[in-house]
Amino acid sequence: MRRFVGTGTKRLRCLPIAGLALVLSGILAALAGLGGPSQAQTPAPAATPVQPWGLPPLPPGVGPVEKFADVSDTPQGKFLEGGAFDSQGNLWFVAIGSGWVSYLTPDGTLVPVFNCNPPPELGQTCEPQGTRWHDGKLYLTTRHRGILVYDPQTKEVQTLVYTYRNQLFKGPNDLDFDAEGNLFFTDPWGTGPGPNMSDRTGAIYQYARDGVVRKVMDGGLFPNGIAVSPDNTVLAIGDCAAGRLWYATFTTGPTLGCPQCTKDPLHLTFQGVRAGTYVPGSGCPDGIHYDVKGNLWAAIARLGGIIQIDPRGLILGFVPVPNGDLATTNFAFGGPDNQYIYLEGANSGTFWRFKVPYPGLIGPGGVRLPAQP
Repeated sequence: MRRFVGTGTKRLRCLPIAGLALVLSGILAALAGLGGPSQAQTPAPAATPVQPWGLPPLPPGVGPVEKFADVSDTPQGKFLEGGAFDSQGNLWFVAIGSGWVSYLTPDGTLVPVFNCNPPPELGQTCEPQGTRWHDGKLYLTTRHRGILVYDPQTKEVQTLVYTYRNQLFKGPNDLDFDAEGNLFFTDPWGTGPGPNMSDRTGAIYQYARDGVVRKVMDGGLFPNGIAVSPDNTVLAIGDCAAGRLWYATFTTGPTLGCPQCTKDPLHLTFQGVRAGTYVPGSGCPDGIHYDVKGNLWAAIARLGGIIQIDPRGLILGFVPVPNGDLATTNFAFGGPDNQYIYLEGANSGTFWRFKVPYPGLIGPGGVRLPAQP
């Protein structure tokens, strides 16, 4: 039975759906043609470059990235690592592949200093890693010789420590000092002479002012870079294989989260350790350094650049190395007002620099600059 709708004498038959769609399309076409054939259509916006998903843009306030030096054709440029400015403004660095410890003058001139490899007949290389200046001496982590100390006055290289409880380290990687002068260093599994198949974890050690070495943390997949926060309360660690940062808060006394905690002036214990700041892609947090505002900057191996992390652990931006070298291993703050980052491209043997918003926490000669609120 046909149905009708409407009131009074006007009744409209209910149109089939297909017919209604045809009528509507005709009306829309007529409306579109009111402007006449001579009216130009608005062109589509031009395509803009798309940042890869998960990779943040440049951090705010970062200056242009420029090449500082190229040592690729020298023995001192065989896979760059380390990074520390002395009190004269020279950038000290190492070459893992050749054992050289060298520096670049403020104008980028290369000055080789010493090679930490033992005589070739011993068959064991040094493989230097992280560098830090402290009290006029250069401290150096090595995969196979533990922690070395170089005195620029006497030109002597001495071993600080190379065993823990009579066992070789697995391969010390990077280091930093707290405000009291205690030395912390990372020791990942599988890079040195001491690993074993039953223990593939990495550890954090402290070489205290009293000359005692202690293990303060273990269980890391590959602890790499390490840095003490400006307020001297947090030990940040780059867990390379997990693509994340650890934040370990020193036990400084009772808190709301740990009311039973007592003050530990030796910085041997932590009231809490949390994982956070997972980096994009397959990135590995390598060398890390704080600025005076509490932002953490991390060289990200396998991504080819450096990220800025705010005090909340959030990534603010990413600075790519211009030549595409994915092995960005380490860096150092230096230059005018200690407000430039000098970043290393390990495979290409190149150094790059750019200005950042705030000075680095570690100043010339390893001096910790005052924290800024």
